[in-house]
Amino acid sequence: MQPKSDAQLLREYAQHGAEPAFAEIVARHTNLVYSAALRQVDAPDIATEVAQSVFVSLARGARSLSQKLAESACLAGWLCRSARNISLNLRRDEFRRHSRERQAMENLDSIPDATPDWERLRPVLDEAMAELSEPDYDALVLRFFNNQDLRSVGSALGVSDDAAQKRVSRALDRLRDLLSQRGIKTSAAALSIILTVNAVQAAPVGLAATISTAAVLAGGAVQTSTTIAAAKAIAMTMMQKAIIGATLLAAAGTGLYQAHQASTWRTQVHTLQQQQAPLAGQIGQLTRERDDAKMQQATLQQENEQLRR
Repeated sequence: MQPKSDAQLLREYAQHGAEPAFAEIVARHTNLVYSAALRQVDAPDIATEVAQSVFVSLARGARSLSQKLAESACLAGWLCRSARNISLNLRRDEFRRHSRERQAMENLDSIPDATPDWERLRPVLDEAMAELSEPDYDALVLRFFNNQDLRSVGSALGVSDDAAQKRVSRALDRLRDLLSQRGIKTSAAALSIILTVNAVQAAPVGLAATISTAAVLAGGAVQTSTTIAAAKAIAMTMMQKAIIGATLLAAAGTGLYQAHQASTWRTQVHTLQQQQAPLAGQIGQLTRERDDAKMQQATLQQENEQLRR
Protein backbone atom coordinates (compact mmCIF):
# COMPACT_ATOMS: atom_id res chain seq x y z
CA MET A 1 0.00 0.00 0.00
CA GLN A 2 1.41 3.35 -1.05
CA PRO A 3 2.04 5.70 1.90
CA LYS A 4 -0.08 8.80 2.14
CA SER A 5 1.31 12.04 0.84
CA ASP A 6 2.12 15.01 3.06
CA ALA A 7 -0.93 16.81 1.70
CA GLN A 8 -3.22 13.92 2.60
CA LEU A 9 -1.81 13.66 6.10
CA LEU A 10 -2.13 17.40 6.63
CA ARG A 11 -5.80 17.33 5.51
CA GLU A 12 -6.54 14.52 7.94
CA TYR A 13 -5.07 16.60 10.71
CA ALA A 14 -6.80 19.82 9.63
CA GLN A 15 -10.23 18.27 9.09
CA HIS A 16 -10.37 15.56 11.73
CA GLY A 17 -7.69 16.50 14.25
CA ALA A 18 -5.81 13.27 13.50
CA GLU A 19 -2.68 13.69 15.59
CA PRO A 20 -1.01 10.50 14.25
CA ALA A 21 -1.16 12.03 10.78
CA PHE A 22 0.62 15.17 11.94
CA ALA A 23 3.15 13.08 13.88
CA GLU A 24 3.95 11.25 10.64
CA ILE A 25 4.71 14.56 8.90
CA VAL A 26 7.01 15.58 11.76
CA ALA A 27 8.82 12.21 11.67
CA ARG A 28 9.35 12.49 7.92
CA HIS A 29 10.79 15.99 7.91
CA THR A 30 12.43 16.68 11.29
CA ASN A 31 15.97 16.12 10.00
CA LEU A 32 15.28 18.28 6.96
CA VAL A 33 13.94 21.20 9.00
CA TYR A 34 16.60 20.99 11.70
CA SER A 35 19.39 20.95 9.10
CA ALA A 36 17.92 23.94 7.28
CA ALA A 37 17.71 25.86 10.56
CA LEU A 38 21.22 24.86 11.62
CA ARG A 39 22.69 26.25 8.41
CA GLN A 40 21.08 29.59 9.19
CA VAL A 41 21.78 29.99 12.91
CA ASP A 42 24.86 27.76 13.41
CA ALA A 43 23.80 26.82 16.95
CA PRO A 44 22.19 23.44 17.75
CA ASP A 45 19.99 24.71 20.58
CA ILE A 46 18.67 27.61 18.51
CA ALA A 47 18.18 25.32 15.51
CA THR A 48 16.05 23.09 17.73
CA GLU A 49 13.89 26.07 18.69
CA VAL A 50 13.52 27.03 15.04
CA ALA A 51 12.48 23.50 14.07
CA GLN A 52 9.85 23.48 16.79
CA SER A 53 8.56 26.85 15.62
CA VAL A 54 8.30 25.60 12.04
CA PHE A 55 6.06 22.67 12.96
CA VAL A 56 4.03 24.83 15.34
CA SER A 57 3.39 27.20 12.44
CA LEU A 58 2.43 24.25 10.25
CA ALA A 59 -0.07 23.02 12.83
CA ARG A 60 -1.61 26.47 13.23
CA GLY A 61 -1.94 27.02 9.49
CA ALA A 62 -2.88 23.46 8.60
CA ARG A 63 -6.45 24.24 7.56
CA SER A 64 -5.66 27.04 5.12
CA LEU A 65 -2.49 25.41 3.78
CA SER A 66 -4.10 21.99 3.20
CA GLN A 67 -6.71 23.60 0.93
CA LYS A 68 -3.99 24.97 -1.35
CA LEU A 69 -2.00 21.75 -1.77
CA ALA A 70 -2.38 19.20 -4.53
CA GLU A 71 -3.36 15.70 -3.45
CA SER A 72 0.18 14.35 -3.81
CA ALA A 73 2.05 17.46 -2.68
CA CYS A 74 5.11 17.25 -0.45
CA LEU A 75 5.73 19.78 2.32
CA ALA A 76 9.54 19.74 2.11
CA GLY A 77 9.81 23.01 0.21
CA TRP A 78 7.34 24.83 2.44
CA LEU A 79 9.09 23.59 5.55
CA CYS A 80 12.54 24.70 4.37
CA ARG A 81 11.27 28.16 3.43
CA SER A 82 9.56 28.44 6.80
CA ALA A 83 12.77 27.42 8.59
CA ARG A 84 14.69 30.08 6.70
CA ASN A 85 12.16 32.83 7.45
CA ILE A 86 11.98 32.01 11.14
CA SER A 87 15.79 31.83 11.35
CA LEU A 88 16.15 35.22 9.67
CA ASN A 89 13.60 36.77 12.02
CA LEU A 90 15.42 35.29 14.99
CA ARG A 91 18.78 36.58 13.80
CA ARG A 92 17.30 40.02 13.23
CA ASP A 93 15.80 40.07 16.72
CA GLU A 94 19.13 39.03 18.20
CA PHE A 95 20.92 41.76 16.28
CA ARG A 96 18.46 44.36 17.53
CA ARG A 97 18.81 43.14 21.09
CA HIS A 98 22.60 43.32 20.98
CA SER A 99 22.38 46.79 19.45
CA ARG A 100 20.12 47.97 22.25
CA GLU A 101 22.49 46.60 24.88
CA ARG A 102 25.44 48.24 23.19
CA GLN A 103 23.53 51.53 22.98
CA ALA A 104 22.59 51.25 26.63
CA MET A 105 26.22 50.96 27.65
CA GLU A 106 27.15 53.91 25.45
CA ASN A 107 24.44 56.03 27.04
CA LEU A 108 25.82 55.44 30.52
CA ASP A 109 28.12 58.00 32.04
CA SER A 110 31.72 57.87 30.95
CA ILE A 111 33.92 55.62 33.04
CA PRO A 112 35.95 57.56 35.60
CA ASP A 113 39.67 57.18 35.95
CA ALA A 114 39.21 54.65 38.74
CA THR A 115 36.26 52.45 39.59
CA PRO A 116 35.19 52.33 43.25
CA ASP A 117 37.13 50.01 45.50
CA TRP A 118 35.16 46.78 45.96
CA GLU A 119 36.31 46.43 49.56
CA ARG A 120 34.75 49.82 50.31
CA LEU A 121 31.64 49.10 48.28
CA ARG A 122 30.97 45.58 49.55
CA PRO A 123 29.99 46.40 53.17
CA VAL A 124 27.40 49.03 52.14
CA LEU A 125 26.14 47.59 48.85
CA ASP A 126 23.25 45.52 50.22
CA GLU A 127 22.30 48.24 52.67
CA ALA A 128 22.02 50.73 49.80
CA MET A 129 20.17 48.28 47.56
CA ALA A 130 17.65 47.64 50.32
CA GLU A 131 16.47 51.24 49.87
CA LEU A 132 15.61 50.65 46.19
CA SER A 133 12.07 49.95 45.09
CA GLU A 134 11.28 46.30 44.53
CA PRO A 135 11.20 46.58 40.68
CA ASP A 136 14.58 48.38 40.66
CA TYR A 137 16.06 45.91 43.13
CA ASP A 138 14.91 42.91 41.06
CA ALA A 139 16.20 44.47 37.85
CA LEU A 140 19.71 44.93 39.27
CA VAL A 141 19.79 41.45 40.76
CA LEU A 142 18.77 39.86 37.47
CA ARG A 143 21.15 41.97 35.37
CA PHE A 144 24.31 42.00 37.47
CA PHE A 145 23.97 39.39 40.20
CA ASN A 146 22.34 36.73 38.03
CA ASN A 147 24.30 37.71 34.89
CA GLN A 148 21.25 37.90 32.61
CA ASP A 149 21.07 39.96 29.44
CA LEU A 150 18.38 42.61 28.94
CA ARG A 151 16.18 40.23 27.00
CA SER A 152 16.15 37.74 29.86
CA VAL A 153 15.64 40.52 32.38
CA GLY A 154 12.64 41.77 30.44
CA SER A 155 11.21 38.28 30.17
CA ALA A 156 11.60 37.67 33.89
CA LEU A 157 10.01 41.02 34.79
CA GLY A 158 7.26 40.72 32.19
CA VAL A 159 8.35 43.80 30.24
CA SER A 160 9.90 44.50 26.84
CA ASP A 161 13.64 44.66 26.18
CA ASP A 162 13.49 48.44 25.98
CA ALA A 163 11.59 48.69 29.25
CA ALA A 164 14.12 46.38 30.90
CA GLN A 165 16.97 48.59 29.65
CA LYS A 166 15.33 51.72 31.08
CA ARG A 167 14.62 50.03 34.39
CA VAL A 168 18.21 48.82 34.79
CA SER A 169 19.58 52.28 33.92
CA ARG A 170 17.21 53.95 36.36
CA ALA A 171 18.08 51.49 39.11
CA LEU A 172 21.81 52.04 38.55
CA ASP A 173 21.37 55.80 38.81
CA ARG A 174 19.36 55.43 42.00
CA LEU A 175 21.92 53.06 43.50
CA ARG A 176 24.71 55.45 42.60
CA ASP A 177 22.92 58.23 44.48
CA LEU A 178 22.44 56.03 47.52
CA LEU A 179 26.11 55.07 47.50
CA SER A 180 27.10 58.72 47.14
CA GLN A 181 25.25 59.40 50.39
CA ARG A 182 27.55 56.83 51.99
CA GLY A 183 30.70 58.50 50.71
CA ILE A 184 31.28 56.35 47.61
CA LYS A 185 31.41 58.52 44.48
CA THR A 186 31.14 56.73 41.15
CA SER A 187 29.34 56.70 37.83
CA ALA A 188 26.64 54.32 36.65
CA ALA A 189 29.02 52.85 34.07
CA ALA A 190 31.76 52.20 36.62
CA LEU A 191 29.23 50.80 39.04
CA SER A 192 27.91 48.39 36.43
CA ILE A 193 31.44 47.17 35.75
CA ILE A 194 32.37 46.56 39.36
CA LEU A 195 29.06 44.78 39.99
CA THR A 196 29.57 42.57 36.96
CA VAL A 197 33.06 41.62 38.09
CA ASN A 198 32.54 41.21 41.83
CA ALA A 199 28.86 40.74 42.68
CA VAL A 200 28.82 36.97 42.23
CA GLN A 201 31.51 34.83 43.84
CA ALA A 202 31.98 31.14 43.16
CA ALA A 203 30.57 29.01 45.96
CA PRO A 204 32.72 26.31 47.56
CA VAL A 205 32.95 23.10 45.58
CA GLY A 206 30.19 20.71 46.55
CA LEU A 207 28.05 23.32 48.31
CA ALA A 208 25.14 22.87 45.89
CA ALA A 209 25.06 19.13 46.53
CA THR A 210 25.29 19.74 50.27
CA ILE A 211 22.41 22.20 50.20
CA SER A 212 20.31 19.82 48.08
CA THR A 213 20.89 17.02 50.55
CA ALA A 214 19.99 19.26 53.46
CA ALA A 215 16.85 20.46 51.69
CA VAL A 216 15.73 16.89 51.01
CA LEU A 217 16.25 15.96 54.64
CA ALA A 218 14.51 19.07 55.89
CA GLY A 219 11.62 18.69 53.45
CA GLY A 220 10.83 15.04 54.16
CA ALA A 221 7.31 13.86 54.96
CA VAL A 222 8.22 13.31 58.63
CA GLN A 223 10.31 16.22 59.90
CA THR A 224 11.50 15.14 63.31
CA SER A 225 13.65 17.50 65.32
CA THR A 226 16.55 15.09 64.86
CA THR A 227 16.17 15.29 61.05
CA ILE A 228 16.09 19.08 61.10
CA ALA A 229 19.20 19.20 63.28
CA ALA A 230 20.96 16.84 60.88
CA ALA A 231 20.02 19.05 57.91
CA LYS A 232 21.40 22.11 59.67
CA ALA A 233 24.59 20.26 60.51
CA ILE A 234 25.12 19.28 56.87
CA ALA A 235 24.71 22.88 55.70
CA MET A 236 27.36 24.23 58.05
CA THR A 237 30.88 24.91 56.96
CA MET A 238 33.78 23.01 58.41
CA MET A 239 34.84 26.02 60.47
CA GLN A 240 31.38 26.36 61.97
CA LYS A 241 31.34 22.68 62.78
CA ALA A 242 34.69 22.99 64.56
CA ILE A 243 33.46 25.93 66.63
CA ILE A 244 30.09 24.59 67.75
CA GLY A 245 30.51 20.87 67.25
CA ALA A 246 30.34 20.13 70.95
CA THR A 247 27.18 22.18 71.35
CA LEU A 248 25.53 20.55 68.35
CA LEU A 249 26.42 17.10 69.64
CA ALA A 250 24.90 17.93 73.03
CA ALA A 251 21.73 19.31 71.48
CA ALA A 252 21.29 17.33 68.28
CA GLY A 253 17.57 17.79 68.45
CA THR A 254 14.78 18.21 70.93
CA GLY A 255 13.40 14.76 70.31
CA LEU A 256 16.76 13.07 70.75
CA TYR A 257 17.48 15.11 73.86
CA GLN A 258 14.12 14.29 75.40
CA ALA A 259 14.52 10.60 74.59
CA HIS A 260 17.94 10.62 76.23
CA GLN A 261 16.58 12.47 79.27
CA ALA A 262 13.70 10.01 79.62
CA SER A 263 16.10 7.11 79.45
CA THR A 264 18.30 8.74 82.08
CA TRP A 265 15.33 9.38 84.33
CA ARG A 266 14.17 5.80 84.02
CA THR A 267 17.63 4.57 84.97
CA GLN A 268 17.75 6.89 87.96
CA VAL A 269 14.30 5.80 89.16
CA HIS A 270 15.25 2.15 88.82
CA THR A 271 18.47 2.80 90.77
CA LEU A 272 16.57 4.62 93.51
CA GLN A 273 14.09 1.81 93.71
CA GLN A 274 16.92 -0.67 94.12
CA GLN A 275 18.50 1.50 96.80
CA GLN A 276 15.20 1.94 98.61
CA ALA A 277 14.50 -1.81 98.88
CA PRO A 278 17.13 -2.45 101.63
CA LEU A 279 16.11 0.77 103.38
CA ALA A 280 12.51 -0.35 103.45
CA GLY A 281 13.60 -3.62 105.14
CA GLN A 282 15.62 -1.75 107.70
CA ILE A 283 12.74 0.62 108.44
CA GLY A 284 10.44 -2.35 108.94
CA GLN A 285 12.92 -3.98 111.31
CA LEU A 286 13.29 -0.77 113.33
CA THR A 287 9.52 -0.40 113.48
CA ARG A 288 9.17 -3.90 114.88
CA GLU A 289 11.93 -3.29 117.43
CA ARG A 290 10.23 -0.05 118.51
CA ASP A 291 6.93 -1.85 118.99
CA ASP A 292 8.64 -4.57 121.04
CA ALA A 293 10.31 -1.94 123.23
CA LYS A 294 6.95 -0.26 123.82
CA MET A 295 5.43 -3.56 124.86
CA GLN A 296 8.29 -4.26 127.25
CA GLN A 297 7.94 -0.78 128.72
CA ALA A 298 4.22 -1.29 129.24
CA THR A 299 4.88 -4.64 130.94
CA LEU A 300 7.46 -3.09 133.26
CA GLN A 301 5.08 -0.30 134.18
CA GLN A 302 2.43 -2.84 135.11
CA GLU A 303 4.86 -4.81 137.25
CA ASN A 304 5.96 -1.64 139.04
CA GLU A 305 2.37 -0.73 139.85
CA GLN A 306 1.76 -4.20 141.28
CA LEU A 307 4.85 -3.95 143.43
CA ARG A 308 3.71 -0.62 144.84
CA ARG A 309 0.45 -2.16 145.97
